[in-house]
Amino acid sequence: MLKRSSLERKEFKQEELTLMKKLDLNDIEIIKSDNLAQLLIWTSELAQHNHAQFIEFSNKLGLMAEDNVEEREEINKKIKFYRNSAFEENQIKDFYLKKLLDQGEATVRGYIKHPIKQNTKYAVISYHGYDFVSFATPEIIEKSPLNFIDFVQIEAPKTLADIHPDEALLLSTIKDFIKPFKEQYKKITSKNREIKEHNAVVHEIYIKIKNKEATLQKSTDSKPKESSPKSTENSAVPVEMKQVAIQKNMAPQEKPITVIKKRKFALNKEK
Repeated sequence: MLKRSSLERKEFKQEELTLMKKLDLNDIEIIKSDNLAQLLIWTSELAQHNHAQFIEFSNKLGLMAEDNVEEREEINKKIKFYRNSAFEENQIKDFYLKKLLDQGEATVRGYIKHPIKQNTKYAVISYHGYDFVSFATPEIIEKSPLNFIDFVQIEAPKTLADIHPDEALLLSTIKDFIKPFKEQYKKITSKNREIKEHNAVVHEIYIKIKNKEATLQKSTDSKPKESSPKSTENSAVPVEMKQVAIQKNMAPQEKPITVIKKRKFALNKEK
């Protein structure tokens, strides 16, 4: 795979300049556990809680004096944490719901508009009797006709205890649920960045070749000569055995020459 540093070279092989297709994030496998519905509910509610915390601390930061450096720094850390957490939780929730829609295990009830962004729409997806709110991707809208409904979303949980009485168990369970998806997602996105860089470099290399700033190595079609098999005949083989082998290899129409030896007869002298 080519990198930006490859542009320093002056010669390239044809097979190096092949464009690569990006990996599809939809190929990430989902874990179909027995309590998948409950895991998605907890993940969704945790995402709502973290997003609400993000909004709260963002507003608090806006009202804080600029000279209060230390406290602003602490709030900024919390803002970053809650924003990233809510993003990851919503991401895996939306990914699973889309997969479940594709498999026919979930259904789209309808769509709702974003309260501020008029062009942003959300899909209300029903799964195991629970209504999830998920970002309405073009794929979802294409499969399910656009139909706006009246939908009142429940208030975001104010504390983790509102989601589950055992906060530590809740967080560890969601962490284990997100981890496999997160690892696969990182691998694919990292590989896609390399592929993007490779394809961009290939394009620049072709421009360099066109401008005669680089050359394309011609592939050689010459094949190595096949060595003829060595004779397995041994010079130490007796002559009689060689003659037998020659006779066996003769064509059917060729008859072997019969050598008639002269016989000596004893003459009877007349008495």
